[in-house]
Amino acid sequence: MKKLEDYKIMPLLTSPVSDAQISSDGTKILFTYTKVVYEEDKNESHIWLLNFKDKEPKQYTFGKSGESNPRWSPDNKTILFTSGRQGENDKKDDKPKNQLFIMPADGGEAKKLTYRDEAVRSPKYSPDGKTIAFTSRVFKGEKMKDSDVKIITRIKYKENDGGFFQGKYIHLFTVDLKTGKIKQLTDGLFDVESYCWSPDGKKLAFVANMDPDADLKPFKNIFTVTSKGGEPQQIWKGEGPISGLGWSPDGNYIAYTGRVVEDPKLNWFRNSEVWIFDIKAKKPKSLTKNLDQTIAGRDELKWSPDSKWIYFTVPEHGTTHVNKVNLDGKIEPLTSGKINVSSFDFDDVENILVYTASNDVTPSELYIKDSKGDKRATFFTKELMKKIKVSPPEEFWFTASDGVKVQGWIVKPHSFKKGTKYPTVLQIHGGPRSAYGFTFGPAEHEFQTLAQYDYGVVYTNPRASIGYGEEFSRAVSGHWGERDYQDLMEAMDYVLKHYDWVDSKRLGCAGGSYGGFMTNWIVGHTNRFKAAVTMRSVTSWPSMYGTSDLWYNDHDINWGKLPWTDPEKAIEKSPITYVDKINTPLLIIHSENDYRCPMEQAEQLFTALKMLGKTTEFVRFPDETHELSRSGKPKHRVERLRHIVRWFDRYLK
Repeated sequence: MKKLEDYKIMPLLTSPVSDAQISSDGTKILFTYTKVVYEEDKNESHIWLLNFKDKEPKQYTFGKSGESNPRWSPDNKTILFTSGRQGENDKKDDKPKNQLFIMPADGGEAKKLTYRDEAVRSPKYSPDGKTIAFTSRVFKGEKMKDSDVKIITRIKYKENDGGFFQGKYIHLFTVDLKTGKIKQLTDGLFDVESYCWSPDGKKLAFVANMDPDADLKPFKNIFTVTSKGGEPQQIWKGEGPISGLGWSPDGNYIAYTGRVVEDPKLNWFRNSEVWIFDIKAKKPKSLTKNLDQTIAGRDELKWSPDSKWIYFTVPEHGTTHVNKVNLDGKIEPLTSGKINVSSFDFDDVENILVYTASNDVTPSELYIKDSKGDKRATFFTKELMKKIKVSPPEEFWFTASDGVKVQGWIVKPHSFKKGTKYPTVLQIHGGPRSAYGFTFGPAEHEFQTLAQYDYGVVYTNPRASIGYGEEFSRAVSGHWGERDYQDLMEAMDYVLKHYDWVDSKRLGCAGGSYGGFMTNWIVGHTNRFKAAVTMRSVTSWPSMYGTSDLWYNDHDINWGKLPWTDPEKAIEKSPITYVDKINTPLLIIHSENDYRCPMEQAEQLFTALKMLGKTTEFVRFPDETHELSRSGKPKHRVERLRHIVRWFDRYLK
């Protein structure tokens, strides 16, 4: 039998190039490049600069702690960024979290602007470039001096990949670049969730819910506060979630992404839309209500300089593209093709659009769109991809039993030979409001790793996936394990009928998060799969409801009711209810610091399976969160992939 270390894994992937930012004069581009540093067991991000004159990207920052969030000053002379690097006034034994730095655009020494105990987030220059706004947590709770005891008063007291923050709230700050003075603009028992500057720099608009029971209510409101501080003024009482604030250059509108919640007790899926709030009329208006797609998230919606257009990204049929919409709701696409755009920006005259994107065989790189068309500007992954063999995915569509078309892809084994039967693994995405598509990141690297070891891989976007309209995404609201389960089973029926190299007797399935829930559900309802791997999964809704950092407020899953008000339904929809019917060898992978799907979910499943004498193993990763497969420590990510291949090798070969 192979040892775990005998499984050789192809070089790991991150999302290499991200956060494209063009200077307002359209001459230079900042972006973040992230790579895996195996020797130090970490993912390292640095800021790079591309000058249109020499067209050769150059590394701009070199700190050992890495840097991110690069932003141009309005005059393009200074660049701000966040980093955990040491400043000249830090004590040697300090371990500061991400703080704010500025640096001359033509290079030089970086100056540290903040020395907070909490991380600094979302920095933004004021329009005149004299002040920088940012958000950071502020302790507003109770605690005895030198005590490590946690006093918790709100449901939202922890966050996946953020840890415990009992008594701490996200607030808005500014730092004056001339004096270095930091001013806290908001205060209280609420979080500032999104913000933007007014075009004259006199105010900031922000999103918050100041209700004492805000954790229980999805409604968000828009406030303004002067740049000097003072009492916030509510300008709009929202009707649902709000994010991505962007103030129009003419000062008349605030754009945002959001959706209307029909009933907070039945918070079922609705498309997120681009809205504008008319400041004078005090009325909102949806600009994309006729676009039957949900708008992808963005830190701040960006306006055209003439205040006539708003730029945004939207997923559709496995792609994500940049679009713009005018105040009358006219939408124009700006990018095209089978790609996924992850970030974008444009210059002040809208002549140049820069964006980062990937396709199904190329990780994220930087692209430039101008009057001559689209052109790839970076090739960071060219050498890396020479070490990663890729079997190009083949797209397919099938018609489900209810007449709805469902999209999917299939990957052939790297050593594919016609006439040979191969074991094949069904991969199920998380979310469930997410989607697979024409991209190449950690998930697709996992598919190619399986292909490297002679497995076929099938992945699809069943009901609940985004990019196919609201009705498609909403179909499983209150009905997990029903139409979505049917779509997955019918996808495998289609694959077995149309791809004769897939061995029907050697099928596996795997998934994480919602995909883990579905893996658990599948093996409890069918024996067609001969091996399965469930990761960061959901097992029991009654306990998940009270232990997750998120699900307590998502009635979409629990059919609009609290688990204890309808215990029969909660038990019926929990995969662990069917544990006695699981005959498929099941590998359970979970992270010990996962607060999204807590470790107890995996522990329940493992204990039940062992008590019943079923075939199972439990692999626990210390010091990792729900994001293990995407941004975990490289050594852990490699070992995770080895366990997956090892398990399928044992039971499918």
